[in-house]
Amino acid sequence: MDDIIWFILISALFVLLGFIFIRLGLVIWKKQKMELIIRHHCDKVSKENQPAYCTLSGIGVFVIGIGFILSGICSAFIHSVFAYIPMTAGLVIGIVLLMLAGIRYNH
Repeated sequence: MDDIIWFILISALFVLLGFIFIRLGLVIWKKQKMELIIRHHCDKVSKENQPAYCTLSGIGVFVIGIGFILSGICSAFIHSVFAYIPMTAGLVIGIVLLMLAGIRYNH
């Protein structure tokens, strides 16, 4: 019984964290809010590359949020390590997109 409560709590936390990441990603992506990205990563981005940088970074954060939500939903129904595969995939894809944005536009 305690395990079920634990999985439900973890599921709720993952879904909540996923919605926070999705909201943050959408604000960076759609509203082009560069001030939400660490200033160190935005210093050398030129004015004409700022929309593309925000788009790629926002999509990366959005993908991380999707991964957390899917893992939260999966862990509510699947009580095993396999429920965390979407979170891992979302983190890997999102971090790769964030790194790609930094490499491509921060020079």
